[in-house]
Amino acid sequence: MILGVYGYQDSGKTTVVEKLVKTLVKDGFKVASLKHSAHADLEDSHGKDTWRHAEAGSNPVTLMTPEGAVVRIRGKAPVEKLVRMLKDSFVPDVVIIEGLKDGPYPKVSFGDIKPRKGTVMSNPSMGELVAYVKNGVAVECVLGSLPGLDCHKCGLDCLSMAEAIVEGKKTIQDCEELASKDVMITVGGKRIATGAFVSEIVDDTIRGMLSSLKGYEPGKDVEIRLQAKSRDSKGRTSKRV
Repeated sequence: MILGVYGYQDSGKTTVVEKLVKTLVKDGFKVASLKHSAHADLEDSHGKDTWRHAEAGSNPVTLMTPEGAVVRIRGKAPVEKLVRMLKDSFVPDVVIIEGLKDGPYPKVSFGDIKPRKGTVMSNPSMGELVAYVKNGVAVECVLGSLPGLDCHKCGLDCLSMAEAIVEGKKTIQDCEELASKDVMITVGGKRIATGAFVSEIVDDTIRGMLSSLKGYEPGKDVEIRLQAKSRDSKGRTSKRV
């Protein structure tokens, strides 16, 4: 789940984020944060090693110390790219974005700032905020188990179905396109919706082909990646146009 928290300076948003993160982590959730600032300067001290790396053209530059690591990306980085990097690399339950007023994700406002598009709550209590996040994580988890076809055979789209399951009004078995085989297909990082028929055909076909190969073990997870690249006569790879 992604949640934005925004407001004017000194509106208390950082304190809210701090308390929210502590509460979620204490309850067993994995949380990642992204802080946006229009004024902070990321420039390293002139002459420092990381500064020299960046000046030479490295992008990104990572500083690793015994206490942790910091990644510096030069130039403007879209929030969607950074969130995807966090989710792919660390697989958090929640990504909290502080300070960015706009963006295609739900957000909450603090202070007397005019609510922006996508704002789901203004000045909520900590209890309300924690409940909203926990419910969102639960819905997202269930949604990931549904085929994503929005076929309406159950009378609902997949998001509404996930919400109904979390509320206890439906069970996942009420989904008429729920596949007996766990198959996930992604293209360009985006999941492709597959129903029962496609999932079972893909699983049976791929496993049937792999059964003749040395090293394949029936019943084990299988991951296949098809890259949009071609090799030249010297073995070098290049993206196809």
